[in-house]
Amino acid sequence: MTAQKRQENLQDTPISIAVLSGEALETRGLTNLHDFASGAVPALRMAPAYGRSSTLMIGMRGVVPSDPGQISRDTVVGIYVDGVYLGRAQGLGAELFDIERIEVLRGPQGTLFGRNAVGGALSIVTRKPSGEFGGDLTAGIRNYDGYHLKGHLDLPEVAGISIKVDGLITKRDGWVKNPLKGQADWYDIDRKGLRITAMWRPIDSVEVQYSFDTSRDEQGNGYAHLTALTEGAPPLAPIFSLEPDPVSVGRAGVPLAPNLGKSEGHHIHASWDMTEELALRSITAFRSLTQTTNDNGAGSFMAFRPNGVFGRYSQSWVEQDQFSQEVQLVGTFPALDFVLGAFYFDEDAADGSYAPMTAMFNETGTGYVVLPVPVGGPSPDRASVARAKSKALFGQATWTPPVLDGRLHVTGGLRWTHDRKSGELVALRGQPTPFAFKFRSKRIDPTGTLAFDLSDTVNTYVRWGQAYRAGGANSRSATFRTFDDEELSSWELGFKADLLDHRARLNIAAYTSRFTNRQVDFSNPANPSNLETVNLDVPMKMKGVEVDVTMRPIPPLTLGLNYVYTDTTQPLETDPFTGKTARTTPAYTPAHAASGSLDYAFEPFRFGTLSVHAEAVYSGSFYSAASSPKTDSYLMLNGRITLANISLGGDETDLSVSLWGKNLTNKRWVVFQYFLQGRGLNNALLTNYNEPRTYGLEARLKF
Repeated sequence: MTAQKRQENLQDTPISIAVLSGEALETRGLTNLHDFASGAVPALRMAPAYGRSSTLMIGMRGVVPSDPGQISRDTVVGIYVDGVYLGRAQGLGAELFDIERIEVLRGPQGTLFGRNAVGGALSIVTRKPSGEFGGDLTAGIRNYDGYHLKGHLDLPEVAGISIKVDGLITKRDGWVKNPLKGQADWYDIDRKGLRITAMWRPIDSVEVQYSFDTSRDEQGNGYAHLTALTEGAPPLAPIFSLEPDPVSVGRAGVPLAPNLGKSEGHHIHASWDMTEELALRSITAFRSLTQTTNDNGAGSFMAFRPNGVFGRYSQSWVEQDQFSQEVQLVGTFPALDFVLGAFYFDEDAADGSYAPMTAMFNETGTGYVVLPVPVGGPSPDRASVARAKSKALFGQATWTPPVLDGRLHVTGGLRWTHDRKSGELVALRGQPTPFAFKFRSKRIDPTGTLAFDLSDTVNTYVRWGQAYRAGGANSRSATFRTFDDEELSSWELGFKADLLDHRARLNIAAYTSRFTNRQVDFSNPANPSNLETVNLDVPMKMKGVEVDVTMRPIPPLTLGLNYVYTDTTQPLETDPFTGKTARTTPAYTPAHAASGSLDYAFEPFRFGTLSVHAEAVYSGSFYSAASSPKTDSYLMLNGRITLANISLGGDETDLSVSLWGKNLTNKRWVVFQYFLQGRGLNNALLTNYNEPRTYGLEARLKF
């Protein structure tokens, strides 16, 4: 585990952290980041932003972004792949490649991970080339006419160079059909990806790894159900009706293309073990992405008027490229461990949007036609460009003083960061604008930890940390209005223990946080697409408890439990549009969330080994948007049965076959919900639901 930029044991790391191995991800069916939206890791709250699959909204500990799709603002949970920071919330929907582990670091990570990690960090670590010939091939089928193919190939080391190739294809139909032939359905998926990694070891102490990855991710957007009308809302067209429950066919056939994300990256990792105590590391990366979003409301947006237009087709696009460089000096001495580093990040991005109408009612609202040419103003309706540069110096050291038998560990860290941002609002309502912004910030973020080993298997710690989310500008603002950094500081008390001769593990963390100068969005009642971001000087306070339990009462049986309690104290907020004050609650933050698992491996049979995995995921009720009603709680059940180690006649080759199911009881809950209100609009409650029951069969061949 590398949560502190060095290899460490999970139990010895004084941080609240959850680690999922590659095997655990496979068993639980977590093949991409969207799969975490169910709450499989209770502390990690994830959902498609505004129900749109092209952009992920990711939060932890009550810190959740409100509009992560903008290129001139940042996320609150840092996403890292092999130590490379991903700057945008778009482009995260692709399938995960061959994963060694995922580390979920809970709480502010401002010193080692830096900017935009106020809620925490998500670190994805891929498998390195082994230098030995081998691999595996997985093929599967599933409901909704889906299938997937995934392969990993390791080639033998030649001249000190080892090569590994990973590839995958995933395809599935949507579960809400579009009545218009030839158009995309809602929620369909078509993903492809390729990753090539080469590792060179010229001498034992030097390792250089280059990797290239490319992915293409097509996803149908979410379907907005017309769940209810607000008081005084105009009547729906007679051809439409309310949809209080999830539907399988859309209310109108409309033009719709899938969201298309393309991303690729070049990563270079170099390490030099200078001595037994000192190592020098370098992480260099260039990444680029393009992401389109296509969202047709199919009658959910505009109010009915005789011969009126509807079918608002919101089309947006993002283009981004980023370069990053990080250098680390890592020291490991008998009483002192440290890391010193420097970081540089350079990002350029552009975005735009256009929302024409694509259909028209007849006189009575009993029928409609699809317009041969969409009706709208100049394109793009809104467009902006943004640039960001960030540089940082950081250091953290852990000292074990020669007292108390070496059981006391004192850690201190500091990070200096200089951010610069600029941009222009190129178009607004289809017209050029003079609006531009510049943002500068210099700051220092410290951290400190006291850890004490009660025994060889029981550790405690108290930790204080601080992190920030960089300021910027709101491209949905009428003036490209800027806003400042927001800052979160947190106290954390932790207890980690391996008990009962290592047959049980109990990790508990309790925290209290103070969130200041928060970036809060307010929507213009006259135009819901117009948002203003304001820094509020009244702090929000959060507190909570995180519990992770693993037990192995008998060798074939493993039980797991993860529980999270989150409590937020929200101050009154004044809406700059209306002048009214209100107390809102962070989105996607239930007071209680939990997951439990059972894994049982039967005694090997002559023809293979049978194992069973069962999982329950629970979430309490939460708000999905500031203006939304509170959702119901839900309990989801998943399962997997695997027959492994099926011999195919060779010592190095075996086959495994798995039958899996997710959401076995077909429980439906609200993923996103909000009241769309305004003149000329439906004034309705729009609702997006979760994925229905899914199941499939897959086979994996290892060689």
